[in-house]
Amino acid sequence: MLVRNVFENDFIAIGDRARDWGDIVIERETIYHLMTKHFRQTCFVAEDRQRMIGYLLGFRSQACPDEAYMHLVQVDPAMRGNGIGRRMFRQFEDAVRAMGCKKIVTTSRPQNRLAVAFYRRMGLKPVQAGGTIEVDGVTAIKDYNGPGKHVVVWAKDL
Repeated sequence: MLVRNVFENDFIAIGDRARDWGDIVIERETIYHLMTKHFRQTCFVAEDRQRMIGYLLGFRSQACPDEAYMHLVQVDPAMRGNGIGRRMFRQFEDAVRAMGCKKIVTTSRPQNRLAVAFYRRMGLKPVQAGGTIEVDGVTAIKDYNGPGKHVVVWAKDL
C-alpha cells in the first residue's frame, strides 16, 4: 500500500469513490477539486496496485493557524480494518505538526458510528463546549449546523 499526497486530477476519482462507497455525505466535486488543488500538502490518497482504496482531505486553518481541520476521511469498505485510515491520519498528523499546528479538529454526525469509533481510536475527543446534547451516547454540539443539525466536534492536541 502507498499513501501519497494528492494531485489535482485526483478529485474526480475521490468524488467517484465517495459515491461508490456511499457511507458519507457526498460533497460537490468542486470541494474535492479545491482540496486537491489548494491543500495538496495536507490531503492524501491511499493506493493498492494503483487503485484508490482511501483518501483524507484536510487543511491548516487560516483563521487559527495553530489548528488543522480534517474535512473528510474514507476507506474502501472492503479494505477497512487494515490500518489504511490510521496510516493516512498519521501522515496528516505529521504534515500539520511540521507546519506548526498544535491541534487537529474535525466534525461528524453523532450517528456516524464508523467515524465516532475511528476518531476515538486516533485519540480525538468530543469537545465539551456551549450547548451540548447527548445523541446516541455521544456528546454533540446542539444545532451546530442549524436547527436540529447536531454535530460532534472532535479535537486532539498535538
